[in-house]
Amino acid sequence: MEETRGTGLSFTAMGIEENSVRNGRGPSDQWADSVAVRPRTTERHITVHKRLVLGFAISILTLIVVTVVAVLLGLRFDECPEEGAAAAAAARPSNTSSRSNAAREPHATHRDEDAQPWRHVRLPASLRPRHYELRLSVYMDNFTFSGEVTIEVECVSATRFVVLHADRLEVERAAVYSDGKKPGALRVSRHFRYPPTQVYVIALHRELKPLRTYKVNITFVAQIENELLGFFRSAYVLNGERRYLAVTQFSPTHARKAFPCFDEPIYKAAFKISLKHESSYVSLSNMPVEASVMDEDGWVTNHFSRTPRMSTYYLAWAVCNFTYREAFTESGVVIRLYARPNAIERGSADYALQITKRLLHFYEDYFKVKYSLPKLAAARPFRLTDVEPGSGSVEFAQGKRKNTTSQRDGMFTVGGKRRKKKKLGQDV
Repeated sequence: MEETRGTGLSFTAMGIEENSVRNGRGPSDQWADSVAVRPRTTERHITVHKRLVLGFAISILTLIVVTVVAVLLGLRFDECPEEGAAAAAAARPSNTSSRSNAAREPHATHRDEDAQPWRHVRLPASLRPRHYELRLSVYMDNFTFSGEVTIEVECVSATRFVVLHADRLEVERAAVYSDGKKPGALRVSRHFRYPPTQVYVIALHRELKPLRTYKVNITFVAQIENELLGFFRSAYVLNGERRYLAVTQFSPTHARKAFPCFDEPIYKAAFKISLKHESSYVSLSNMPVEASVMDEDGWVTNHFSRTPRMSTYYLAWAVCNFTYREAFTESGVVIRLYARPNAIERGSADYALQITKRLLHFYEDYFKVKYSLPKLAAARPFRLTDVEPGSGSVEFAQGKRKNTTSQRDGMFTVGGKRRKKKKLGQDV
């Protein structure tokens, strides 16, 4: 019985060995396979998982870097170049300006010009001025002036930018105030000047709403220029002493050199001006003085009446130490002619004053329209070329008296009178 069991066991073992031999693998190999397969599979899975996690992390980092770069580039493109843009525009050749601008500044496309209205030659039509309140302090000792202008504007279409003209002005402060039911200062993102189009830009965080009024307040300083544009100076000699005066020439587009404004003829508004200067000078403007305040430091501030609606190039003022002669028309209009004191004493202004009075009466009778302003002032600066007359104020040049036969003892020759009458008729 035991032999039979042993024989059976050996037969079974022999059968297993024979099957293993037939398959070409022994029992040890099968045991090795059963032990080694699982560790190799687990190690492979771990490697694959590590690669997936690493790739996912790299993708996230790449996305973050791209987002940061895009934000930085967007901020850079959104900013407007100031001095650099002017220098680059001046340095670029004129014959290749259009191509170079498109190649070097890919953001300066037509769509971007709509988003950046300060790049246009004309002002955007989104705002319209209604009233200016201008206060100036004139320093004749160093030929500088400081000013503050408050412009009441009406919003025609929604906009986030206030764009107006300013040339050769150093702006110290710019603010925008709401003039509606909830008055208050609006948050300004930035403000900058753009020299290529001679404008100043105030960028706001929120849009201005149509059919509402706002107030733009700007303080600035500038030089009284030594050229016949904007607010400039001139000189003459009286009794061996050299004296100076400062006058304006705003036509056609030079009011922007004296104060920030919408310096295009289409933008008409009313103006109220205040001029502060040393008491040794007198100040003139389009309208008569309604109040004069003497300060403790010896300076005087003249507040002028509000003007009718008019374009900026009609505005005029002067700071000088001239004296005047005056006359009155039948309708009560005051006509004054300002000139150097020695010219007034000689009676050089009498002929021009009488001709101005007659011309004004002739025009009123011819056109059947009364003169609308309360006064007409004419100034005769010395050694200036003819300048554009302002509404209510006429500034024209006094002739150079190199030819003594044209003027003797304050009396004009026939030719001189004809030229003077023609000039006065044009200015009036």
